[in-house]
Amino acid sequence: METFTLDIGNAPNVRFTGELVANAASSDNQAIGSSDNGQTDRWTELSLYKTKGGKFICHQVGRTRRKDERDRFSGKVCETLEEVKEFFGHGWLSKKLYAEASIDDVVEVE
Repeated sequence: METFTLDIGNAPNVRFTGELVANAASSDNQAIGSSDNGQTDRWTELSLYKTKGGKFICHQVGRTRRKDERDRFSGKVCETLEEVKEFFGHGWLSKKLYAEASIDDVVEVE
């Protein structure tokens, strides 16, 4: 286990001892916005951690290369996997994170 300090925008940063469970990032061809020359100028990074006390830490970073923008940071301390799924949602990048973390993101129907 190691100690992490995560940047959070418009809130205190989060420091904890734990481990990285999974991370996922949009790639050059799946980024949020691309310019005509093929260069990616925005992308998203998702990370899920587990603390030594058993809590989950969700962290999302919206990265940008645009000179008139800044990276955006958000995060949440979660007690349950349901709270984790509420934070990250159910988009393709979140599902990639869940797959790496072996988290089921399904609705079971009888």
